[in-house]
Amino acid sequence: MNYITFGRFTLPADLLAAFAAIFIGALIYRAREKKSIDDWYWNSFFLYIAIYKLSYVIFNFKLFIDTPFSLVYFNGGTEGQILAYIGIAIYLYWLTRKKGSTIKPGEYLPVYFIFFLVYWTGLFAFSQDYLATSIQAVLLLGYILFFIKNIKLIAEYAILFLMLEALILSLFSDMLSLENILIFALGIYLIIFQRFNKEEIQH
Repeated sequence: MNYITFGRFTLPADLLAAFAAIFIGALIYRAREKKSIDDWYWNSFFLYIAIYKLSYVIFNFKLFIDTPFSLVYFNGGTEGQILAYIGIAIYLYWLTRKKGSTIKPGEYLPVYFIFFLVYWTGLFAFSQDYLATSIQAVLLLGYILFFIKNIKLIAEYAILFLMLEALILSLFSDMLSLENILIFALGIYLIIFQRFNKEEIQH
């Protein structure tokens, strides 16, 4: 894992990339929709952080009881990441199914791509891999143009963007790392979820 130092502070590059992505993603959404993004976007991010951190208590209960402040410095690790992504998937499903909800499943997938394409671009940049950053930025700009022009993100387009991202990661990163697999799994889940709900509405 790469780290970035700011004065006396040292932070993981992936954390910085995630924070940058969530705010840039919201700005891109606002540029097209002329309104702020819905709360589900921010809630998903904070839900991930909460589950990832608090799962430390589940998987390291004895250590937590002995030293409660260890929760500040540690997280749930691999198992915590898996639980966090499952938590997001369940939350988005529940939100769509909730009585009186105005959230449409089609809103999730376009924003997913904005967030994670910005995330990977930022992560490559913070890692000072400038070739990877340049290629990733081309894909990001292509998607932003796609998004701004309000082209409908059907499953075929979504799969194409996932495949292009997979190609980039296979060249410049560890495509099979748990984090990347979970990110792709969430994207596939949202594609299926959108397709399923579209068919349900049509019937």
